[in-house]
Amino acid sequence: MKDRTFKTTIAPALVLVIICLVITAALAGTYSVASPIIEKNAQKTADEARAKVLPAGDSFTQYDGKLVEGVTECYFADNKAGMAVTATYKSFGGTLTAMVGVDQDGKVTGVTVTEHADTPGLGTKAMDVEYLKQYGGVDAAPEENIKNDANIDQIVGATISSNAIYHTVQEALQQFKECGGVK
Repeated sequence: MKDRTFKTTIAPALVLVIICLVITAALAGTYSVASPIIEKNAQKTADEARAKVLPAGDSFTQYDGKLVEGVTECYFADNKAGMAVTATYKSFGGTLTAMVGVDQDGKVTGVTVTEHADTPGLGTKAMDVEYLKQYGGVDAAPEENIKNDANIDQIVGATISSNAIYHTVQEALQQFKECGGVK
């Protein structure tokens, strides 16, 4: 009877435990090999995005000081050309994340939306490269809302998305001031 209990109950459970241990070890090994490659690729992608919004920047170093509300990352160009700031703001479909380049004079050099959940089509028109070009050279976004700023156009029908981008630019410019410019 004992032999039968071992074969029908304990042996299958033991086999499953061994299978789980082998699979866990295989996954841990795969992760340890792949993790540095994944991190390197993520860093390369992030640096490419920073170079896109701040073309004069060569390589970037993360700022380790205080971040203003809405800013999630701030990187200075190593050649002192400016900074690349990642900021978030509530948009129509949820949180919108944008990266904004600010040169050493405090002027926007580029904006790109890196993450959003807005409605494809109309809502994403505010994320179009041509639309975002209007922020180039902006050194202040003084109004509380894009509707009140005569210098920046908004997309009719996508005002919430347009306003979210406007606020991420405001946050980036505030971060520039918080850092005391580029040093």
